[in-house]
Amino acid sequence: MARQLQITLPEDTMQLLDRWLASSDYPEKEYNNLINEAIKLYIMEPQRNYLKQQLKEGAIIAFFSLLRYKSYGF
Repeated sequence: MARQLQITLPEDTMQLLDRWLASSDYPEKEYNNLINEAIKLYIMEPQRNYLKQQLKEGAIIAFFSLLRYKSYGF
C-alpha cells in the first residue's frame, strides 16, 4: 500500500533530479520511484556500514584465532 506525501524541493534540487533522470539509464524515469529508492538507500547506509564493520572485526578475530590455533601445532 502506498501513502501519498507532498514535499517541496528547492529549484536547484529539482534541476539536479531532472538532469539525472534525463541522462541516466534509470529504468523508470519518475520522481516517485527515484526519490523512494534514494530515501531507502540514505536510511540503510548507516546500517550497511555497521554490518561491514562487524564483518571486518569478525574476520580479524577469525584470522588471529586461526594463527593461535596453528601455533599450537594443529
